[in-house]
Amino acid sequence: MRTILSFFLFFLSLPIFAQVVKKDTTLIRSENIYFDFGKDNIRPSEKNKLISLAASLREKFDGYIQLTAHTDSIGTLNNNYSLSERRGSAVIHYLMQQRIAPFSFVTRYDGEMIPIADNSTEEGRQKNRRVEIAVYKINTYEITHPSPTEPTEEDIVEIPEKEIQPSKENTLDITFIIQDEETNEPIPNAYITESVLDKKMNTTQGTWKGEMKLQTEHTYTFGFYAKGYFHNTENLIIDDYSPKTLTIKLKPIKKGNKLALRQLYFYGNQARLLPKSLPELRRLKESVLLNPDVLLEVGGHINYPNTHPNDVPQWSRDLSVRRAEVIYKYLIDSGVNPKQLSFKGYSNTQMINPTARTEEKMKPNRRVELKVMGYLDK
Repeated sequence: MRTILSFFLFFLSLPIFAQVVKKDTTLIRSENIYFDFGKDNIRPSEKNKLISLAASLREKFDGYIQLTAHTDSIGTLNNNYSLSERRGSAVIHYLMQQRIAPFSFVTRYDGEMIPIADNSTEEGRQKNRRVEIAVYKINTYEITHPSPTEPTEEDIVEIPEKEIQPSKENTLDITFIIQDEETNEPIPNAYITESVLDKKMNTTQGTWKGEMKLQTEHTYTFGFYAKGYFHNTENLIIDDYSPKTLTIKLKPIKKGNKLALRQLYFYGNQARLLPKSLPELRRLKESVLLNPDVLLEVGGHINYPNTHPNDVPQWSRDLSVRRAEVIYKYLIDSGVNPKQLSFKGYSNTQMINPTARTEEKMKPNRRVELKVMGYLDK
């Protein structure tokens, strides 16, 4: 029997009869796309390169595309960084038009910081006005196991029917108690979801109690909902099968209350969500659709501690707006009433830790959050 696993897996130990071949990623193609001075539109000659590249990747491509965008040194650092970002986005957009999946890309924007030629000449500057494309193939670990042997008569043991009992292995007795965050009172109309288990569990007076077949070392993410409340999310990793009781707090939806969406993840310095954000997006959509009479603002916030808002680079201020807009558009596309929603970027004006100097303190500053603005007129 042959099993192919992706290179992301790591094997601590294997039986002596298993054969393992370890390989890395392989660079299978590279290309530079060049731009005119100050421009982010793709030249016709460079489009031909991208068409050829896309055609070679559409068949059986298992890998990723690294894009690194650059500029020459004319202009300010901030403007050049923004220009490199627009150039990278232009290349991604064109390749997506050629049917390359959006999650294939890993991007970096370096502005003028990494020249490959002398910026004092036009010839050198032209070489620096580029987007570098590197296509990597993901290799595999190949594991070969021997064919199973046929059982002999000695291997076969008959078990009397009366001795066969239903298995309770991997079964967890678990209780969820869902309460109002402000009053600690149980919430009678709450329910629970979990994407891996693919089930919805209705509570009785804010409590659900039962058995679940769960595996150890696996992370289960439960969503908790109730009309009149923001949703909450809880990750659960099973270490043992002793009975567990979890108390979950839901924040009431009332004017002025806010909810930070902690399980949304963006690519660095971009308004593009990582694929692992999709479960939280779905939970957010379900929560908002459950409360169709509430006016909500989607707010984007960035981490720029120890800095006056006027000194924050313009591209960073814009990033807070664009990240909020991504969530706003997702909700609209998911069927939420547009009259319920607005979006706004706050730059670094509402940081949770404005003098942060460690990553632990900076992390809460980077967020998208919902704020209750009021209620729709009925």
